[in-house]
Amino acid sequence: MKRAGVPILFVLASAVALADTELIVSADEALARVKPNSSQLTRLPSLEFSVHAEFECEDGGVAESLTISVADAHERHVPEPEAKSLRTIVKVPRKQIAAVTTGEFCASEDGGELLLSGVATAQFSLRCRDESSASISYASLGLPLRLVCDQESSAEVSAAPR
Repeated sequence: MKRAGVPILFVLASAVALADTELIVSADEALARVKPNSSQLTRLPSLEFSVHAEFECEDGGVAESLTISVADAHERHVPEPEAKSLRTIVKVPRKQIAAVTTGEFCASEDGGELLLSGVATAQFSLRCRDESSASISYASLGLPLRLVCDQESSAEVSAAPR
């Protein structure tokens, strides 16, 4: 009689582990070219962040929407019913992210690069719905930004693929 209880307990434990909504987020490193300046503050150009979300709703649930926010830039996506991931580029206008303290970086025409983590944060919310209820899961992620001191070009930005 004890043998019959072990498999049933294992099945119940497995079902509980698989029933949670899952939201996993990541971002590629963005790249911004800035001109040399003598200030210790660097004003950032418009930025483009390539973000990726993998998701799975609870058993029987469907992803109804995925909202991504960076500063005041917001995007709402409606995934296809069978979709389990979404990749997009969020464009953030120049004045939505404050100037960053960069010290002596790009103070002369020597060039160079500086990796900054968390200059901006992406907020994700996944809304799932099944026959009888709805749920929302949240995640946030500090976004990596690589500054490149470039005295020859005007300030530019691009999303760098991983």
